[in-house]
Amino acid sequence: MKSTQADTKINDGIDFINAKKYWENGHYGQDTVIAVIDTGCDINHEELKGNIIGTFNFTDDDNGKINIATDYTGHGTHVSGIIAATNTKHSIGIAPKAKLLVIKAIGHTSISTHKHLIKAIRFATAWRGKNGERVDIMNLSLGTKSDVPQLRKAVDEALQENIFVVVAAGNYGDGSELTDEILYPGYYEEVIQVGAVGKNLVPTHMSNTNQNIDFLSLGESVYSTYPQNNYIRLTGTSVATPHITGAISLILSYFKAKHLPFSQNIIYQYLLSHSFLLKGYTNKTQGNGVLKL
Repeated sequence: MKSTQADTKINDGIDFINAKKYWENGHYGQDTVIAVIDTGCDINHEELKGNIIGTFNFTDDDNGKINIATDYTGHGTHVSGIIAATNTKHSIGIAPKAKLLVIKAIGHTSISTHKHLIKAIRFATAWRGKNGERVDIMNLSLGTKSDVPQLRKAVDEALQENIFVVVAAGNYGDGSELTDEILYPGYYEEVIQVGAVGKNLVPTHMSNTNQNIDFLSLGESVYSTYPQNNYIRLTGTSVATPHITGAISLILSYFKAKHLPFSQNIIYQYLLSHSFLLKGYTNKTQGNGVLKL
């Protein structure tokens, strides 16, 4: 991802997604739990600490201690803020009342291994909170170039538990729809694979293209939280993905409040009905288009 220092304290994704439509009706992502499987998180950040429901580490960092999920790169902290920053002082996420289950699967080297990722996904699937909470959505702003059967099995197990798996497409794009760039688990047809687009509705040049892209969301110069109570703007599919995750959290919050039945298919159809296609691009770039609630 590319980074720039934050200059204004606004998350443009709020309006880009049209999150306020749900906020105005009292739906802020409450009663949803999102597993952020990433580089960890600054759990003491002023905008995040109120929404952290648990922290776990599956990397070798900090001698592999299970309860220490220190974010040494800032990536996971930034992703977490896009989803559920609380607006305590300087930043608000798409779903500011959602709970975050921080699961560290990428260490300080920023390299994702199959072993750590599979353990993290399986843990998130089986996790239960003190009050019986369970994970509703997994956000994976990550990917690997190689596929292994165990990864596919772990993702399938999550989907069977009605957990939404939202994954970044990746930043290896060359701007051409004639070539495919593939990362896993994003390329699995059953997950929701997210590409990046700018506020000008032009797909981000580096955003991967392939036949299994599902949606685009804002992925350029996105303002969010950073370790030690800092804030920064980042670009890439990693920051587009939590916008879709946050949107699903709002939708689930609405469905739960109204006691409406929902399933993977029902929510996906809801997303389809709230997206629009960009002219001049095929589904390999934009999938079903840009989500606008």
